Order: sequence, then C-alpha cells, then structure tokens
Amino acid sequence: MKNFTSFYLLLLYVCLGMQVTVQAQTSQLHGRVLDAATKNPLPFVTVTNMANKKASQKADAAGSFTITVNGRTNLLFSYVGYKNRTVTVSPGDTAITVAMEADISGLNEVVVIGYGQQQKKDLTSAVASISGKELAEMPVTNINSALQSRVPGVQVTSGGFEPGAGTNIKIRGINSIQSGDGPTYVVDGVIMTGDIREINPYDIESIDVLKDASAAAIYGARAAAGVVIITTKKAKAGRSSIDYNGYYGIQKISRSYDFIDAKDYANLRRIALSDEDPVAWPLNDPKTDSAVFSPRELQSLAAGKSYNWEDAITQVAPMQSHTLSISNGIGRNKIYLSGNYLDQGGIIIGSNMKRYSVKGNMESAVTDKLTMGLNTNFSHIETDGVSKAAYYNAVTMSPLRPIYDSTGKPLVEVDPNTGKIGADNPVALAKDAINHSVDDRFIGNLFLEYKVLSGLNFRSSLGLDVYKNQRFEYYPRNTYDGYAQLGVAKVQNFGYRDWVWENTLTYDYKPSENHALNILAGYTTQKRRQEYNFEQASGFPTDELTYKNMSLAARRDNISSDYWNRVINSVLGRVIYKFKDRYIFNVTARYDGSSNFGAENRHGFFPSVSGAWRLIDEPFIGFKMKSKVNDAKIRVSYGVIGNQDISYDRIYTRMDAAAYPFNGSSQSTGYQLGGNAGNSALKWESQRQFNAGFDLALYSSRIQLTFDFYNKDIHNLLLNQDLAPSQGYSNKMINVAAMNTRGVDIGLKLYPVKTPNFDWQVNLNWSKYKSKITSLLPGRDSLSPTLKVGEAPNSLIVDYVYDGLYQEGDDFKLNPSGHPGDIRVKDINNDGVINQYDRAIVGRTTPKGWGGFWNYFRYKRISMTVFATYMYGHDIYNKAYTDYLYMGAGRNVIVKAGLNYWTPANTNTDIPRPNAFGSSLRMLPQGSSSYATEKGDFIRIRDITLAYDFSPNLLSRIKVRSLRAYVQVMEPFLFTSYHGIDPEINGNTDPSQAVDIYPRYRTFLFGVNLGL
Repeated sequence: MKNFTSFYLLLLYVCLGMQVTVQAQTSQLHGRVLDAATKNPLPFVTVTNMANKKASQKADAAGSFTITVNGRTNLLFSYVGYKNRTVTVSPGDTAITVAMEADISGLNEVVVIGYGQQQKKDLTSAVASISGKELAEMPVTNINSALQSRVPGVQVTSGGFEPGAGTNIKIRGINSIQSGDGPTYVVDGVIMTGDIREINPYDIESIDVLKDASAAAIYGARAAAGVVIITTKKAKAGRSSIDYNGYYGIQKISRSYDFIDAKDYANLRRIALSDEDPVAWPLNDPKTDSAVFSPRELQSLAAGKSYNWEDAITQVAPMQSHTLSISNGIGRNKIYLSGNYLDQGGIIIGSNMKRYSVKGNMESAVTDKLTMGLNTNFSHIETDGVSKAAYYNAVTMSPLRPIYDSTGKPLVEVDPNTGKIGADNPVALAKDAINHSVDDRFIGNLFLEYKVLSGLNFRSSLGLDVYKNQRFEYYPRNTYDGYAQLGVAKVQNFGYRDWVWENTLTYDYKPSENHALNILAGYTTQKRRQEYNFEQASGFPTDELTYKNMSLAARRDNISSDYWNRVINSVLGRVIYKFKDRYIFNVTARYDGSSNFGAENRHGFFPSVSGAWRLIDEPFIGFKMKSKVNDAKIRVSYGVIGNQDISYDRIYTRMDAAAYPFNGSSQSTGYQLGGNAGNSALKWESQRQFNAGFDLALYSSRIQLTFDFYNKDIHNLLLNQDLAPSQGYSNKMINVAAMNTRGVDIGLKLYPVKTPNFDWQVNLNWSKYKSKITSLLPGRDSLSPTLKVGEAPNSLIVDYVYDGLYQEGDDFKLNPSGHPGDIRVKDINNDGVINQYDRAIVGRTTPKGWGGFWNYFRYKRISMTVFATYMYGHDIYNKAYTDYLYMGAGRNVIVKAGLNYWTPANTNTDIPRPNAFGSSLRMLPQGSSSYATEKGDFIRIRDITLAYDFSPNLLSRIKVRSLRAYVQVMEPFLFTSYHGIDPEINGNTDPSQAVDIYPRYRTFLFGVNLGL
C-alpha cells in the first residue's frame, strides 16, 4: 500500500510538471502588420499558424493581431496585392512587427496617366502598360515594333522590312477616313507625332498606352487615335551603375517563292506564244525561239545556263547594336547617360541603316522645395535604301538573261526598237542607284517642380522637338530612268521645329481616412514651324558627281517648296476623388484652340468622366472569397476627344503657279486659283467613346484578367466634296461623315508554376473591333467602290468574281472571242455584258481578331522565352502571286504551282492556259479577279530566346553586379495558307499593293547584358 501511494504521488507530480511545462511553452503573441514601402498599417491581413492552422485569424483594421503560439512557431502572413511572408517566432517572443511587400499582381505599380501618375489599382480607365525590361526581351530597331501584339487593342503593322522602315499603328481600330490615324506620343513630356524610330528601346523605362477617351481626354484635340506615353530611364536614388547591352546577329530571307527552272520557263514561253497562233509560231521551231527569246537568252539556252536573280540581289546581312549607360543616383544630383550604336545591314544589296543616339537625363534637388531636371535625346540616322522595283524585278526577270556583262558590271540591255532599256537590271538598281537619307532629331525637355505648400506642387516644363531630314537620289545611265534622261537627280530637305510649354498645378488633399482628392489644373501652348523644298533635275554630262552638283543638269524637271506654322493653346483640368479607397471617380476636361481651323470653329471642349469600384475591398467580401479572389474592380468611362490632324491650308483657297499666253506668242508666268476651295468653317473631328471593363485576380494573383468593351461614335469626319465646274474649283473639304467603331480587348496573365527553381509565366491577349461608316455626303451611301456606308473605310477589296475556266462546250456569250482554258468571271447584274458594274466586294482587309501569346520558362538560372502573334478573319489582295501563276502579257517567272495550267488533257485546274499576249486573261478588265484575294490568317512565332544568368557567387568574385548571355532567333516560324511572301507586309490594307517590294528576314542573335 505504501509503495502504491508513493507511485501515485510520483505520477501526479509528473503530470503536474508536464502541465506546468505546456503552460510555459504556450504564450500570447501580439503583433502589427505594415506596408514595407509606406510603413502604413495593413488591415485584415490573414495570419496563419503553420503548426495549428485552425488557430489562424485576421488582423484588425489597424493591422494589429494577437495569436496563441507554442514555442518556436512559423507564422504565414497573406494579404491581397502583397507577397506572402513567413516569420519564425522564437520562445519568449511577445511582440513582433511584420513588413509586407507588394505582390506580382502589380496593383501598387505606378502608371503614367498624362500630367501625373496613379497606382494601377486606382485606375478608372483603359490604360495598358509595358515595362522597359519587357521591351528589351526582343531587340528591335523601332519601339512600335516591340509593341506589336503585346498590348491588347494596339495593332501594329510594318510599312516594309527594309532597314529603317517605319510602322503603322492603330489603337482601337479606325478613327478617321481622311486625316491622320496615328497616335500621339508623349516622350518625357514632349508631345510628338509620326514614327519614333530615333529612340533607343534600351533607354525606355516604361510605355503606357491611353486607350479610351477618359484616359486620353487630358490631351484633347490630339487624342482621337490614342496616346502613347513613353518614360525614359533615370538614375535610381542611392545607386550608381554602369550597364552594357549589346548583340550581334545575321539576317536571312525568311520566305521565298519556288520558281520553275530555266528549262521549264523556256518551254512555257514557247507554249504561250504558240497558243496565240500555232501556225505562225509552231512549237519546236527555231523561228519561234527567235521570236520568243532575245539573243542573249538564246545563247543561255544553247549553253544550258540559268541565272538566279533573287540570289544575286539578296544576301546574308549582319546586324549589331551596342548600348552603354552610366547612372548615378547618389546625392542631390541624379544623372543618367547612355549612348547607342546600331548597324543593320539589309538583305537586299545596297540597303543599310546606321543609328547613333545619345541620351541624357539629369535631375537636381536644388532645395528641399525646388527640383529641376533635363531630359534629352539626340539621334543621327543614315539610311541607304533601294528602289521598290528592285526586288520585284529580280523575281520576275528571265532566268535566261545574264546578270553581268563580260566586264563584270550589271548587264544593261537596250531595246533596239525603242532605244530604251527594256527593264531595270535589279542589281544595277540596288548597287548603282543612290537612295540615301540622313535624319537628325533632338528631343529635349527642361522642367522645374516647386512645392508651394504641403500637397500643392507647381510644375513648368519646356519641350523641344527639332527634326531635319535630307534625302538624296540619283539614277545613273544604267537604270531605266537614268538611261533615257542621261541621269536623274533628286534632292529633298524637310524639317520642323516643335516646342511646347506646359504649366500645371497639382494639389493632393486628404481630409480624413475615407476621403482623398487629387486636383490638376494647367495651361499649355505648342507651336510648330515646318519647311520643305524639293528639286529634281536631269541631263547630266557624267554620272560621276551624282546629285552633288545640280547646276550641271541640262533640265530642271521639278522645283517645289512649302512652309507653314501651327499653334495650339490649351487649358486643362482633372479631379480624382477616392472614397474609402474603393470608390474612385475621375473627371477630366480640356479646352483647345488650334490655328488649323477658322475663327468660327477654332476652339473645342473635350470632357470625360470615369469611375471604378474596387469590389474586392468591400466588407461583405468574406475571408473565404478573398482567399481565392485577390482583386476585383469594375471600371466605366465616357469621354469626348478630338482630331485636329488636317492639312494646315484646307481653310484657305490656294494660288498655284500658272503660265499665260501673251500677245499670242510668248508666255508670262502668274497665278491661278487652285483645285481645292478653302473652307473657313471646318471644325474638329469629334469622337465620343464609352468604355466598360473589369480587372480580376485569382489564387494569389496567379491568374490576372483584364477585359474592356468600347464603343466609339465619331462625328464631323472630313471629306472632299466634288464641286460643279461652274464654281471654279474641283472640290472642297467639309465636315459631313460619321462612323462607329466598337470592340473588345482582353488580356490574361497566368503563373501556372512558381517555385524557387522553376517558373512558368504566360501572357495572352486578344482584340477585335468592327468599324463602319454610318453616313457620308447627304443623299449618298457610297463615294467609291471602297468607301460605303455600313463598311469600314477603305477596307474593301472590290473586283470581278472568279468563276473558274471555260471548258469545251461552254456558252461563250459573255466572251465571244474566248477559248477553252480562258478565265471566266460572273455577270453579277445579269445584263449579258462584263463591265465595271460586275465588280463586287470579294474581301475585307479588317481582321476579325488578333493578339499575342508570350511564354516564359525559368529553371534555376536558365530561362527561355517564346513569343507568338496571330491574326485571323481578314483577306489580302495578292495579285503578285497570281501574276507568278499566270503566263500572260506581263513579265512573269512562274512558280511551280503554275505548271498545272489548263490543257485539253488537264481540265481540272484553276490556272488558265499560257498565252503570250494575255488572251486567256482578257475577261479580267482590271487585270485581276477574286482569285487574287486570299485569306490572311496566320500564326507567327516571332521570337525564341534562350538565356543564362550567371550565379551571384561568381559575379561577386569578379565584382560584377549582373551578367546575362542569350541566343535568340526572331521570325523563326510562320504558319499560314497565304501564298505570298508575308501576310503582314504593309498591313495589306491597300489593294493597289500588287507587287512584292522587300522580303521579311529571319534573324539569329547572340547578346550580352552586363551590369557593374
């Protein structure tokens, strides 16, 4: 019994001791959660005890929490828009403070909205952004090219692929019929238009695209086609660095035609001539060959020689770029300097572009209240171009014609009957003709900011854009133009000086936690002076001096010049109001006055209003919902913006030079009224745009979706009205037309895998729009075959409708002189005659949708990027390929598919019989039919990059901050049923683009990014 009692007491003692121990390990931990950047408390943060998840709770409105912990414990802190953070609590800890950083969703990212900045989570309008890092992923010579299919709603097409070629950019579809349709660019506060190839993409910090009227209304009369705000790099505070970014690569033609060889070509030409008259030109007869081929072609036939003209004019071309930048952000003065050298050879011989640019951004805190800064960019570009006829001539030149003469110079053949060169030798046109241009551009912005009072800031900036272009052309005697005129020279000078002075006051006022105001008021003035002169002369005693001494010319063929000034003054204002950080309202207005218009309509008022509801921040959104939905915001906006982009002289009646007979024998020079009547009542093209959208983020922001629907009603569109001859003028520009554009933009970001060793990121975007003219001139629903009410402006392909080939036994009443194997077209109006009234809409060039697909993979320090673009639902007028199929009256080198032509034994084909005089094609009054219209759908892999980031341990030993090496291939794959060289050339929106002018190239690069 005594032993039992002793055991019982011992057991009780142990249990009591264990209880005391447990009570000693269990404690209450008090804490607070703050924003790492602002140090403000974060309310309702989820605090999870990883050892006992049932004990998880949320911080209160002040960011405070109390949680029970048992000894050493890991706590997980999670909050919408912030990175998760794990904190280890040690035994004895009673209080902690946790700072959380912004998450990948970018809700706290700052977006430039025009005369100010705003956090992404507070945006009420449609603004899309792309960072400089994303731009640098794909080396390009033009910033617009880097935007292609990266931003929803922004459509970028190339104006050509020769070095230095520009781009065409549309934001949310078609915005005008006749006036300029490109966006306004704002580079560090300098308002610009036109292409911006002068800016080095490596100098870009960010690009923000203002897509809807609410976002762009702050720019009023210049915002109808959208606004692109470009912010260049500046020195980072507290840091100094040296960076080098460079690459070297080669460019090769990416797609070519598969033409027949010289033997098949010779046989086809024989058949084509014999088809016209088998008796006069029988097959396999030497006399027929003498009629078909030139003496040099006969020599090539006898020798069995064939010449590849495309190979002669194209080459593998090098490309290189080097950028060195220095940044110092230590102290009160911050300086960023960079220089860039770009050298891009052309894949057609004789073409090349070199760009030299220097960038300098400086900012100085003069006092605690006064800050001054200077942003500058100077570029010098030299471009050697080739004639647009050079490539077309190469792919249509007879493979029997020698390329060079016995001396090794490009062969020039003169037609003995006409005494003229029959066709330009493309090698001579590319190598010997001169097409040289020099562009110099300075962009600068000097600003000062002064803190007048707490929250009240004054900013004044003076921007300058000075541009000069010189163009020199010379066509020597071994070219078609130069031979006939003994040399032709052209000299052109074009330039402008554009300055803008802007003054704004910004006031931030927050009377309480629930209310916040941002108020902007400003005045701006901008003036441009533009000059142009041109001279063309011919008849030079020698080709040696080219264009360098125009006084030697025997003839002055053309002398012209132009000069004008333009001024626009503006008053602007904006109020942004936030209530409880979840109800956001934005009201903007701008009042513009432009000298482009007459005194009656010189001024325009452009207001907008927008609002956003941050649904995710509502108290009724519970914990369970917030654990899955990280962001949810609804946006609605409406605004009016304008377009002042018309020729400066359309409000005036011009006087043109003229010659008058005097005394019946001599002539006196004078002036006469021009063809266009001035209209002082012209006014702004006005656009009213509605936008509705939402932003959504799910599962720790690993799924991010942005959706926008827009509807644009555009009024007072400018058109030329034809006038009766009795009025003395041919036409007059008036405000009369209207159109509507509506569409959808969708952007999706996905993070399917995100681990310390492996990442996978996906960016998708899709856009579509539909534009239609709603009214034209009074009582007229059509002004031309491509300008009709109910259709998008100038987007129609109108032609005869292809109806197969005539066969034996067919009714030839529509083509009485026709034969089997001829092309047949439809009699649309059934009047028994084929004429212009039988032309119909056979295609539309506006796509039904387009977009991009970006993939990023990273395994440890190895990464790969794959970027693809796509477009579908549009048609392309591909007469060039049709010409290569048909052996007709033109200059043709037939593609191999053209050998499947009609014969009595081969009737199941759509390719007409060969005929040297085009008899089989004469049912085509305009030379083409709907056969030339093709679907333009494509998917293009634009970029594949494989990169390696060197380890920090290695870099620390060699005292290097960062080092990245990469290999890259651009334009590696194209998937399309389109038969031409490229479905994107010039956007193919112009049906008159009937020949191939410069092929697309594929680029292989090796690059290095080095930071010190």
